[in-house]
Amino acid sequence: MGAIDDAAGTGKARPVLPAGRLRRILAAGLLLLVAHPAAARTIYVTPEGGGPGYGADGRMVAPRTEAFATETLQGLRPGDVVQLLADSPAPDAVTRYARRVTLSGAGERDAPPVVVRGLGLRTRMVGRTIEEIRGCPMPEDDVEQPCGDLATALAVPRAPDLLGALTVAASAVERDRGRRSRLAMPIGRAGRLAEAACLDIDRADGVAIEDLTFQGCWLAAVRAIDSRRVTLRRSLVIGSSYGLAARGSPDRPADTLVVEDVTWVQDASGYEEAALTREGPFRCRDGRVGAFGCAGLIWRSIPWGVTHHGAYDHFNGALLGGADVRGPIVFRRNTVLSAYNGLRLKAAACEDLKASALSPATCPFNRDVWIYDNLFAFVRDNPVELETWAMEVRIARNRIVNSHAWFSFDDMGGGPVYVYGNRGWFDDVPAIDRPGRPSPLPPCARQPIEKPEAGGAFDPKLDRRFDFTRARWLAVGVESVAPSGEVTWMDPRDQTCDASLQGRVVKLALPPRGAEPDSDRYAEHGPIYVFNNSWYLRSPVTGIGAAANLRHWNNALLFCEPDAPGYDADLCRTRPETFDASTCGRGVVRGDDLARYPGETGSIPFFDCFRWLPVDEQGHDRPELASAFDHDVSSNGFPVALTRQRGIESHGRTGSPGFTAPERGDFRLLPGALAATAACAVTETPDHGLVCSQAPGGRAFAGAYDREGQLYDGPASARFRPPE
Repeated sequence: MGAIDDAAGTGKARPVLPAGRLRRILAAGLLLLVAHPAAARTIYVTPEGGGPGYGADGRMVAPRTEAFATETLQGLRPGDVVQLLADSPAPDAVTRYARRVTLSGAGERDAPPVVVRGLGLRTRMVGRTIEEIRGCPMPEDDVEQPCGDLATALAVPRAPDLLGALTVAASAVERDRGRRSRLAMPIGRAGRLAEAACLDIDRADGVAIEDLTFQGCWLAAVRAIDSRRVTLRRSLVIGSSYGLAARGSPDRPADTLVVEDVTWVQDASGYEEAALTREGPFRCRDGRVGAFGCAGLIWRSIPWGVTHHGAYDHFNGALLGGADVRGPIVFRRNTVLSAYNGLRLKAAACEDLKASALSPATCPFNRDVWIYDNLFAFVRDNPVELETWAMEVRIARNRIVNSHAWFSFDDMGGGPVYVYGNRGWFDDVPAIDRPGRPSPLPPCARQPIEKPEAGGAFDPKLDRRFDFTRARWLAVGVESVAPSGEVTWMDPRDQTCDASLQGRVVKLALPPRGAEPDSDRYAEHGPIYVFNNSWYLRSPVTGIGAAANLRHWNNALLFCEPDAPGYDADLCRTRPETFDASTCGRGVVRGDDLARYPGETGSIPFFDCFRWLPVDEQGHDRPELASAFDHDVSSNGFPVALTRQRGIESHGRTGSPGFTAPERGDFRLLPGALAATAACAVTETPDHGLVCSQAPGGRAFAGAYDREGQLYDGPASARFRPPE
């Protein structure tokens, strides 16, 4: 027998177990706890709590509820469900949740997620207006003006844009505490942007938000800082700069983001807002009803540059905005309507690295990205925008209608990127008043005044920017002010109503003039593969730049020329009609030798403001990044000069692809269609590259649909099988 013990002071001796036996008992108890974890709970909440709470059908679910508040969400365990209920039994009543809530430290690695669940349209999280976030109205005079108490301004360095200002990690603020006296955190009690989200997720691991409606949540519906395994699903988001804004840090990496089955109407000005649902159809203020949304102010009335970096730049966001997120990232089955961007992923931590120093080790962000089965409509800038660095990105089977530059890889390093099975078309042009197209929204108009300092003219109501990082309005025409006091002026040409009307399919670029050597980024670690897509175009394939490591195969292109379905002379005319290299290539290296490259027929250019080879910062050609275009079908044919000089499209075919109704987004092939066959099929090589090789059995085709009407789902490889 072991020693005896009377530590409890009972006066009775008790045996002390040998150490080995004690360890075995403790281990058995631990196994029992693991085998029988604490049961997950469902916590029923209403805005103020107390009860009762009702379900979507009006039946009482809980006689007593908790208040939906940060305090209620403390101590959540993996698998717990926070169920938002209605506070009225009336089946058509909407319960408004107006309190901002922070979910901090929830979840455990690889454990079931905490779930925050609503009742769809019946439970709405309501945020603060953009005017409340800014803190004061736009000044009337031509001077910069602080808004409110500058002591509450964000005092965090290196937040150059809205996404950066909105998602500065608390750890970054803490590191800067000793150097700045005016301190504020996006997540915390102080700071102008502290309440700039309806739901904050802070240092969590495993959170799912589902079946909710978010309305007017400026700047973000959901903000996730230093968190992983975050999912936003089956929700409707009305307004907001970002639906989900996420950021990681070196100490707490962010990864595994999922946004699925979400409808986002960023600019609801063109909609009957009371009739908005996640599933549609969507009722427009001009009386139209359809599945593809409505034109709003940022499409119809506001110049591109004003939304990008002017008074309306609070729209310059995305349904998913990620900064320094490692992946995997899944963005699927979403509907993005009347927005500035669809998805925007950047690697902010790598922006100061030399281009040659970028690698998966030095920049482990935006890897393993899936963007598929989404609808993007009336997107004023980019449905998909990848910045700084991205690898192993699949952009597949999306529909894109009335959007500007569809796939933006401007200044993006990394690769490979795979773009396949997508369909794109249009029936409108942004920011102009087209004859025969009545609209309840005002056409784009400006009232500029002279600004000698900038050498141009600016509109006081449009060309003024709010500096979120310093909480002030800048003077008319000022884009930014550096800490040194150096002023960067807006480009007056970007602010005009006829700027950025033409668009393009693939957005690539050239280095800006004066760029430091080894600073501009191209996809050098793998090509950008664009294959088996179907386009109905009034714009070029690419332009205002050069093709860089692009593989363009088996695509089917129908240009909007006379006799094309849905042809309208004003809708389909080339913009600008007169080409001017000095205008289109301003500000970029070798911009003076960019050219317009028409096809064999027609007036719409195949490439515009374009050169074949990319260049470095000194203007030297980069032949190792040469591209390949082949086996495509184009109604206008291909650029004759490049076919002769560069050998592009040696197997390309000229003629209508044979789409059923491309003006309505139906790209299935008619019997005998030219695109129903192709001489090559895209297959994977042993080293995981792609090639366009001779098709077995003649079953290859061009475009997104085969002759049986089946949508192309990528090469026959596990690497192209979408995640579950």
